[in-house]
Amino acid sequence: MPNKSVDGGWDSVENDPELGPQYAKDSPFAARMRLHQSWYRARVLRVPCGTGPNPKSTTRYGNMLRWEDGARGLNFLSCPIFTVAKRRVAEHKGAIDPFRLFHNMLSSQPMCFNLFAPLVDNLDLATKLWRLVLPNEVNRVLRVLMEYAPQPPGEYLDDKTAFDAFVEYERLDGKLAFVGIETKLSEPFSPRRYDGPSYRRWMGSPGSPWRQGAGDRVADESHNQLWRDHLLAWAMLNHRCRPYERGLLMLVRHPGDRDCAAVVRGYRKLLREDDDTFIDMPLDKLIGIGQRAPLADEWRQWLARFHLRYLDLDASEEASQQLGGARGLGTGCMYD
Repeated sequence: MPNKSVDGGWDSVENDPELGPQYAKDSPFAARMRLHQSWYRARVLRVPCGTGPNPKSTTRYGNMLRWEDGARGLNFLSCPIFTVAKRRVAEHKGAIDPFRLFHNMLSSQPMCFNLFAPLVDNLDLATKLWRLVLPNEVNRVLRVLMEYAPQPPGEYLDDKTAFDAFVEYERLDGKLAFVGIETKLSEPFSPRRYDGPSYRRWMGSPGSPWRQGAGDRVADESHNQLWRDHLLAWAMLNHRCRPYERGLLMLVRHPGDRDCAAVVRGYRKLLREDDDTFIDMPLDKLIGIGQRAPLADEWRQWLARFHLRYLDLDASEEASQQLGGARGLGTGCMYD
């Protein structure tokens, strides 16, 4: 295994033929996550690394799957998740990047599918979990969608902003509500600054979650993407034909990503103290909630696989000791 550097990053592991080449310009956290995904590919999936980050790339990286392995669904934790991913790609709409989804193990897009796609075709499971995520709020989950934006865009933000996942549910009082979800694994928020009348028209809506005087800072590059996601949720809640009584944005992020946590802290300073339309949900907290739910063995195994793939960084530091346990988390038909 590589040695930890003084600044908390990781040395090159290009000399390890199993883990495969890493990326020298990664931040310390991204480097650690790339290494973990490389370990997962090599020691759990047991396949060689592929090339990326784009379809025409010829550079090998330890976190990339080969074309044939991506086509087998090895970037997903189960066959049903792979099925949902293929079905969503076949819709040919939204910001789904098939190559990134099927081949890049470090991307937050496959992580989002691995976390939420099992709920798409199992609303009973979704209801059990979301009753714990939002206590005393959820009667039943009605829809779970992947990569969702309300239509037509001109009636909302008039751009391509979309939620990575979307959960529509019935409240205890029978009224409709939703959660728009943004997921982050190791990628930073988009550094580009977008602003304009199509965004600002929603800022003055009654009950706006933003503090008075925050208008000059909400569009700052550091949290512009987060603001637009939040703004999309607010626009849906305030649409003239809105069916929803409540709506919120949930950011699901890795607990080890300090840069993302800093963005959240800065953005929160722009929100009213009593705001309940934005939830910061670290990934370990969300998985911990799921593990407390009364679930069948197959769903407990799904959460265990997810934990190993994205949260159990100790596993890739003690690869030889953990290898036996990792073998027990196979995913059935993907290895046929």
